[in-house]
Amino acid sequence: MNARDLTIKLLGELLYVERRLADEVLRTLLDAVHDDDLEASLAQHLDETRAHVERIETVFRRLSVAPTSNRQAAFEAAVAQHDEAARSIADARLADIFHAQAALHTELSEIASYRAVLHLLPSDEAELLRPSLADEEHAATLLERMIARLVDAG
Repeated sequence: MNARDLTIKLLGELLYVERRLADEVLRTLLDAVHDDDLEASLAQHLDETRAHVERIETVFRRLSVAPTSNRQAAFEAAVAQHDEAARSIADARLADIFHAQAALHTELSEIASYRAVLHLLPSDEAELLRPSLADEEHAATLLERMIARLVDAG
């Protein structure tokens, strides 16, 4: 595998995760949370995530490659683990802490992937994805604050 192949593979994994988040995972999480601030933050990030998908698809086209998503097994395992454990949490505040932690876990994974891809991409394409990285970093910061607030409220 050469650098271009690795870049395409990582972009495909990012596209998979961003599409799954936009199409299903964030919507499900929005239905599950109770805290208004957490819900508003997730709703805003859902809108951002849709833009992330469009940016990644644009980068694929600029690289003359059809946008292809590559199943990301670690993400799917995290979603399944979250869904299974969330069913056993009856307390709304604790459930929101758990949901926020799961979302933060995903954000941190996305941040790592975006950072790697940005180093591998040509500069013009990397610049196109920098706003997505900034969105993920901002979302992670907000989630950390919300977790702290929810913990302190207990």
